[in-house]
Amino acid sequence: MHHPVLITGASSGIGEACAVHLAHKGFRVFAAARRLDRLEELSGLAGGRITPLRMDVADEASVVAALEVVADAGVRLYGLVNNAGVSVMGPLEALSLEDWRRQYETNVFGLATVTRLVLPQLRAAGAGRIVNIGSVAGRIAAPFQGAYASSKHAVEGLSDALRRELAPHGVKVSVVRPGFINTPFGAAEQDALASFADAGPYADQVRRFKAWHAKGHPAAPPPGVVAEAVYHALTAARPRARYVVPRRMLGALALRNLAPTFMVDRIFERVTGLDRADLDHASPDPASPDGADHGPGTAGRGGAAGPVRSTATPGDAS
Repeated sequence: MHHPVLITGASSGIGEACAVHLAHKGFRVFAAARRLDRLEELSGLAGGRITPLRMDVADEASVVAALEVVADAGVRLYGLVNNAGVSVMGPLEALSLEDWRRQYETNVFGLATVTRLVLPQLRAAGAGRIVNIGSVAGRIAAPFQGAYASSKHAVEGLSDALRRELAPHGVKVSVVRPGFINTPFGAAEQDALASFADAGPYADQVRRFKAWHAKGHPAAPPPGVVAEAVYHALTAARPRARYVVPRRMLGALALRNLAPTFMVDRIFERVTGLDRADLDHASPDPASPDGADHGPGTAGRGGAAGPVRSTATPGDAS
């Protein structure tokens, strides 16, 4: 029987896979998500070792209330899996401050809030594990994923600092970096990209990137491969600081680390088809004072309706 663990963003995708896998391995799992109704199916699995919790990581009061439920059950947490995440897609020029805030409220500030509130009990016990679900995008920033990639870069830095701060207290910190994983996250990102593919100075670039991106998630391994890495990080005597899944992404990361930046950029352009993009330089500048309303709720493209951006919470990367 393993120790109790809290998993955020557990209603689908990677978070759901982690909850089921860890429960079957003997953990007592507290599976958290914003909507309890999306966790109902989990509660009856793995011999009742999964307890659903309502938690919005972007709302500190919600996090406090969820942790009170855990405490009232007489449980002291041993592990925390920070998985909740959203992906805001689109050209950086077209993203509003509201878009940026939504990206960081969940992926960075929410992660920091949950960690801060859970840490005292881990530190007091002199043992425990924190596993942050990062992304290959936390090292390789694709075009039109700038907001998402920057948030995952922040998770990398936060995790490094946290690992070094907590080492003397017996708490170990790991980052799991998924690449393409076959979850609903990919479809949500595709929907978000579609809103930028019809018109504007980036339209053809977005269409080509979207076509390349569309092949990634359906051909990728299932989220269970991420759950296995999380299990290792929670149970190994000496867990790794970083896990990359699937392992074939190690080649791309090595290229990013060792090759000159201009070479990596050119390879990225060729692989994604962006080197063949037809740029419409005559399109209005999304940031220009053309009389259109470019405030929150618009895409910044001549006053067109705002894009439908990803609000999925599996936490997997693209």
